[in-house]
Amino acid sequence: MSLTELQQAERFEGLGGSDAAPALGLSPFKSALALFLEKRERRAGSFENEPMRWGKLLEPVIRQEYAERTGRIVRIPTGTIRHPKHSFMLAHVDGVTDDRRLFEAKNVRLGEGWGAQGTDEVPHHYLIQVQHYLAVVGFDVADIAVLIGGQDFRLYEVPADPELQGLVIDGEADFWSAVENDKPPAPDWSAGDLRSIIVRLYPGTNGATLKATPEHVNWRDVFEQASARAKSYEQAADGAKAHLLYDMGEAARLVFPDGVQLARRMINRKGYTVAPGEYMDVRFGKLKESA
Repeated sequence: MSLTELQQAERFEGLGGSDAAPALGLSPFKSALALFLEKRERRAGSFENEPMRWGKLLEPVIRQEYAERTGRIVRIPTGTIRHPKHSFMLAHVDGVTDDRRLFEAKNVRLGEGWGAQGTDEVPHHYLIQVQHYLAVVGFDVADIAVLIGGQDFRLYEVPADPELQGLVIDGEADFWSAVENDKPPAPDWSAGDLRSIIVRLYPGTNGATLKATPEHVNWRDVFEQASARAKSYEQAADGAKAHLLYDMGEAARLVFPDGVQLARRMINRKGYTVAPGEYMDVRFGKLKESA
């Protein structure tokens, strides 16, 4: 659902449903450390991409289809809902029904992780999200209406799970305590954007010099070996592409049997000026000997 400016600001005062899985380190989209930085910096971690945009546009359609199929009226609460006991737990729900059912709309591209319609077999990060919501609003059941691939509409019924909710609450409490005490969680070393996250975690420099440990030497070796392999593969790829371009000459397209084509075209690019700014430069270099 679309949030007001006030609701957006309130999201930095606690954890919403979409924060639940990342806070527990169980999100396939965002690490706990990335979420920590969002809360510390008080800014959203990503822009609105196409899936997010279409999710917002189709939410009313999904809500209406749910209402027509179930005969229920869905009402959209205004403002931010807080857990009566754990004030850091927030909720901006897609809707509630008059018979006290939580409504959640999803628009996804693939059906991976979604079980048979009518069950509670939903992807784990969505399960954690709705259990967070159910704990906040105090309802006994949630209905998830999902549109898969733009044409497969399904309904799932997720009952409140007190045991799982207890684990979610405990995990979120630990995470929020870390935010309040500025103690970042351990990095997820498999995260693709980890380098940019680390730079955000430590944005400045205090001028100190550290002595490398054997473990640091090992990671430097890994970096250099991986970089050498990447450069070798890049050179091989450039050489292969050069062969194709040489044989093309001035042709516009080279079409392959599987339908893939290599195309050449002239692009006129306008000049531009880079605005002043600053960034953290990180690179290996030879230590200069003192005179």
